[in-house]
Amino acid sequence: MEIKEMNIFEKLSNITNEISSVNKNLTVGQGKSAYKAVGEADVLKAVKELEFKYRVYSYPVNREVLESTMYTTTNEYGDKNNIFSRIKTVYRFVNIDKPEEYVETITFAEGIDTQDKGSGKAMTYSDKYALMKSYKIITGEDPDQNPSEDGYKKKSKPTGINNKITDIEAKSVYALMIRKGYDVIPTLEKFFKVTNTSDLTKNQYMEIVAKCNTLPDKKQVVK
Repeated sequence: MEIKEMNIFEKLSNITNEISSVNKNLTVGQGKSAYKAVGEADVLKAVKELEFKYRVYSYPVNREVLESTMYTTTNEYGDKNNIFSRIKTVYRFVNIDKPEEYVETITFAEGIDTQDKGSGKAMTYSDKYALMKSYKIITGEDPDQNPSEDGYKKKSKPTGINNKITDIEAKSVYALMIRKGYDVIPTLEKFFKVTNTSDLTKNQYMEIVAKCNTLPDKKQVVK
């Protein structure tokens, strides 16, 4: 096989075909709010060898900061500064043998941190998802791959009640509620019977966002 004679689409197609699935080996958070996720290192390990084999180089060619906000939360231990960052990334896949030949994809990501790592987390998420979506990487197990005993796949009807939001949506709605002056956990408990934004359904998420968009931002305390 003469890899160097392939165009960029053929190379990307071969990488997509050969790449193995990537399991959710990373545990994020603690206790009841903890969840499994795909780590950046696992994605890069799956991609790098095949990109080298097919002579493809991928990298973020452009980043744009869409939002960067600092807000202060208070608990029994005192005040804590939080930094919320939202970025847009243009990720490029280049044919090394013909550098003028490339494909680009756009991803969006958010990051929250109490120090200066919010933007770094956003960049990590953005790059990771650019690779995962471009190469159609399978993550973890799909329940529909396991047939029921009668030989058919069981699929529940979408009711809109149990559709949990993504971790990115959970973090963004948390930051939005803080900006609007809500005491997050008591508000969630009172109106939605949950204690973490990651437990919200899609409908609940949309309800909160719609409500927050009618309110002005709370004046933030920057120390």
